[in-house]
Amino acid sequence: CWNSDNQACLCEYYQKDGKRVIMKNKLLTKKEFNDIYSKIPRLCVDLVIVRGQKVLLTKRSIPPFKGLWHLPGGGVLYREKIEDSISRIAKTELGIKVKHKKLLGYLEILKEGPHRHSITLEFKCEILGKTEPKALEQASEYKFFDKLPKKIISEQRKFLKNNWKKILR
Repeated sequence: CWNSDNQACLCEYYQKDGKRVIMKNKLLTKKEFNDIYSKIPRLCVDLVIVRGQKVLLTKRSIPPFKGLWHLPGGGVLYREKIEDSISRIAKTELGIKVKHKKLLGYLEILKEGPHRHSITLEFKCEILGKTEPKALEQASEYKFFDKLPKKIISEQRKFLKNNWKKILR
């Protein structure tokens, strides 16, 4: 996970009344983070949020992929259920609550930075309530697209293009 100073940390927590309670929060040095994820793939989830016939993308404001459009998403934390990960990412990155509808598939990003390999589960989601998304963490803006923009992470472009009709059903 990441702390408020955008530093990687190792978190142990448990759920109480639907809220995450941190038991231990040990900061990882950049070297420790890179050592771990240079040896093993990182498990992530992406939120494919659909409104009408459009898909929500956010523009990255931090590396890697700074300035590119992408699906909101992030790493699954240690002992975090996939469903809880989806909820956490929707809240922290967009300020919304979502319901995940179904697993659409997965994609691999083999070169996410110099020494990182991510395996990302792609979940179709719908926004709960009438709250509008906001570009909060890691993004400078958001937009619903009916066609894919030119500047998008290539692996996500390929996944979205190959699954566009399935996503909009």
